[in-house]
Amino acid sequence: MAAGTTFAQEQGSMKLGAGLAFGTEAALDEEGSKGGLGIYVGGEYFFTEKISAAPSFTYFFKSKTDFFGGEMSANNSALDIDGRYYFASTKQVSFYGLAGLSVGFSKVKVEGVDGWRDSESASNNKAGVNVGAGMVYPLTETLDLNAQIKYNTPLEQLDIQVGIAFPIN
Repeated sequence: MAAGTTFAQEQGSMKLGAGLAFGTEAALDEEGSKGGLGIYVGGEYFFTEKISAAPSFTYFFKSKTDFFGGEMSANNSALDIDGRYYFASTKQVSFYGLAGLSVGFSKVKVEGVDGWRDSESASNNKAGVNVGAGMVYPLTETLDLNAQIKYNTPLEQLDIQVGIAFPIN
């Protein structure tokens, strides 16, 4: 499929992809959480021309902030299995809605606070759902630009992703 052609997938086709992610609550600052950057990797398997499964893993980069004379750091990530339904296509772009299951992973560590002997850390894993939408723009016959936005309930944030995908079969 070349750029400018109609988007069509065959049953059984698969893609791999990777890109950048921005989570609206994925990092820390002095007042609490803030937006943070990360990376994602994922795949897509087409059950029909319009319905696919898209598993992915997103890792948000560690963030740090001052905390009572010490330092607090946070790591967040998510493992998602989304279903996509391609509902509209033009000559140059295809749009999809998505819904899926997610497990969010969070870890917070506090170090060097006055009066504390050692560092303290806590982690939390939470299951939930994703809901969102995205688009695919074919750059070449074997490379697509993919952009999506979804709400992730375990991390309680909007997750905005932009990346590339290529067929593997």
